[in-house]
Amino acid sequence: MKKLGIIAGAGELPVLLARAAVANGREPVVIQITKSDGEPFAGIVHEVHTYGVGQIQKIARTLLDLGVEEVVIIGKVEKNILLRPFQIDTTTIRILVQNRREKPSAIVNAALNYLESTGLTILPQDRYLQELLPHPGVLTKRQPTESQWKDIELGITTARQIADMDIGQTVVVKNQIVLAIEAIEGTDATIKRGGNLGRKGSVVAKAAAADHDFRVDVPTVGQQTLSVLHQVKADVLAVEARRTFVIDPEKLIKQADQWKIAVVAIE
Repeated sequence: MKKLGIIAGAGELPVLLARAAVANGREPVVIQITKSDGEPFAGIVHEVHTYGVGQIQKIARTLLDLGVEEVVIIGKVEKNILLRPFQIDTTTIRILVQNRREKPSAIVNAALNYLESTGLTILPQDRYLQELLPHPGVLTKRQPTESQWKDIELGITTARQIADMDIGQTVVVKNQIVLAIEAIEGTDATIKRGGNLGRKGSVVAKAAAADHDFRVDVPTVGQQTLSVLHQVKADVLAVEARRTFVIDPEKLIKQADQWKIAVVAIE
């Protein structure tokens, strides 16, 4: 069985990928780079190694020594890690120094280039998770109102623009007014900030950059995202079709119908 390396951040996606890899005849080898409660890969994966996100040289060497040729980098790693001390090796120091005046995406690209220079091939995150990518259309029973469709258009357009600038991916809109734009605080905090201003009728939109690198990130929504919308009484969640992971889509849509939240996938 051919091995598949999984460099795993936080959240459900690394576990879902490990299961999908096994289903596709691959043997997952997991490198955990974030702390995890319990043993999320128990019963799925035989090889699990733990390193800090800054130990890129050790990560590459371990994968190569285990006979891994292809790798998927998946799971959440907070951007604010760049603002606090973390364990790093000489290779990571060199990458950070060479890109010290660049955006976070440039640092990530430099790390990818290093991994590929060692002989590893980085696969896109959706290679084995195509079923999580929604097709275009309204996914729920509830349809957005005419005014909400206008807010969806503004929200998706604005989200794409901030993503192009490497700022964030999420925007909250109501009545053609942008209430919140995601920065380093993350999706949930952005929804809370904008939703607490707009409340009922707010639209949450999430989108990726035009040249988004799906090897290191696929915009993702799940039960937690939906729960935050419900908390602030937002009415619509809009994502990009075929460019966004919807985790456990059947369960999410069922819950959205119960809460009367419209979920829309935009082409």
